[in-house]
Amino acid sequence: MRRPIPWPPAWLLASALLVALSALLASQQPRLTAWLVTQPEPLRPTVIAQTSTHLVALDARSGEVIADHPGGAAVLAASPAGERVLALTEEEATVYRFPGWTVEHTVALGPSMPPAQSLPALREAWPRPVVAQVSADSRYAAVSLVSMGTPPAYPWILWVTTLDLERGTWASWAFPVPGAQYTYLVAGSEHLFVVARDNAVSRLDTVGSVYQLDPASGTLLQKRELRSTDPGFAPFPDGPGGRVPSVAGVRLSGRTLDVVTERLELFRFDAATLQLIEQRPPLSAAILTWQVAWLGPDRLAVLTHTDALAIADLAERTLTTRLSLEGLAGEQLAGADPATDSVLLLAYDERSLQAAACLFRLTLTGERTTLACGLDLNLYERRFAPTAGLS
Repeated sequence: MRRPIPWPPAWLLASALLVALSALLASQQPRLTAWLVTQPEPLRPTVIAQTSTHLVALDARSGEVIADHPGGAAVLAASPAGERVLALTEEEATVYRFPGWTVEHTVALGPSMPPAQSLPALREAWPRPVVAQVSADSRYAAVSLVSMGTPPAYPWILWVTTLDLERGTWASWAFPVPGAQYTYLVAGSEHLFVVARDNAVSRLDTVGSVYQLDPASGTLLQKRELRSTDPGFAPFPDGPGGRVPSVAGVRLSGRTLDVVTERLELFRFDAATLQLIEQRPPLSAAILTWQVAWLGPDRLAVLTHTDALAIADLAERTLTTRLSLEGLAGEQLAGADPATDSVLLLAYDERSLQAAACLFRLTLTGERTTLACGLDLNLYERRFAPTAGLS
């Protein structure tokens, strides 16, 4: 009979295992190091803005210019993480890979673009971009445009479409929003939400409309009218008269879609079904806001029609802080920085003789810091884009 082969000593097995493990770690180390080196650093909280000659990315806390690129007079949008920036002029849409400003796509904008050709009323009208938003996955952008249609049926019309940012192609569809004065866009990964500020309301209890679309086909999936619990006219705080309040802001937070009106009435919807989950009555009959930025689920920075900046707590139903805007004009909320409880504001400095605007940072303690000047400010187009942690 053959004798069995004896097991090697334990110390020899341990030594062999140690040598093999060391060799394996040594072989993997270069790849691990390479992976760490190639990962981009997270983008600092940033405001994409523009001067008369350049697009600029500004650090929202220091005002430092992170990167700039020739260009201007564009409606801007950026992905939440900051890896893509979209600039829309009257002639074209340009998709940049950020922070290097590498041009990925340049797409023509005009009456011949496929979505404009899909509606007879838009085929001869030159569209003008108004506002855009890039989806969280940076896959597509929703764009709102206005066209002067063929009178008398369509003297002008506001419409929405999408741009594929990976392929650089317009969608084949256009979604008209008749009667809308302005649209807020929320580009979700599964749904596109269009929230309309109505130009004329048919009923005093209706303050706007919410449309849920399929971003690929433009198919209308759901529609909800925003009906106030306190209908009627809201008086202008600084003079006689009033108007029916409309939408002032919208955001997608997890599985909910939040819509806030000019009187700070909150509508909270299930983002999948567009069913109303919660509705909170107006914060005050006296307040009338026109821009909001989110500092948290229930806290907002609000810019009122009397050019006052306040912090609203919707849960406590209070205006907790009022920030002075003395010496400023033409204010626009450029975003909010929830991590530092501060607000970003684009405005003209009345003490300066320059026609360009400045970016200001305001803390809730009232401290105001001028971050950058020489910037473009347009009251009718969104020529800035907060990104990387800014609301």
